[in-house]
Amino acid sequence: MNKQIIINGSHNKNGNTTKLIQEIYPEITTLKLIDYTIEIYNYDETYSDKDQFLEIINQILEFDEIIFATPVYWYSMSSLMKIFFDRLTDLIGSQETIGRKLMGKKVRVMTTSIGNHLDDKFFLPFEETMSYMHLEFLGGKHYLKQK
Repeated sequence: MNKQIIINGSHNKNGNTTKLIQEIYPEITTLKLIDYTIEIYNYDETYSDKDQFLEIINQILEFDEIIFATPVYWYSMSSLMKIFFDRLTDLIGSQETIGRKLMGKKVRVMTTSIGNHLDDKFFLPFEETMSYMHLEFLGGKHYLKQK
């Protein structure tokens, strides 16, 4: 396999994050979370037929490495990315069989912002989530948008 996929968490389909992805990784398959319906996590782990979270996960399973790309909003990942990460809870609950198929995959994070105020603590939720789910976190890189 040895293929990469990018999960773009930007709300702006043509914003800085998308432009950076196109510049650095023009040949890599990219999924834009904004193009999918991902319902917020609920404790019953039941969702409407419109929910596409598992569709995204099934696409990710075809790849060896996942690159999460997100703009930085208020010192955190975008709300789209946060909803996606909250839904990973399903993969240790009702969808554990699918979740186990993610084990061992490699994960990177790329972030964009207009301010140079990001430190390594930003990547902690990514790192800890990947550790908990037995994925290999390869680190994060922040890209500063030049004004």
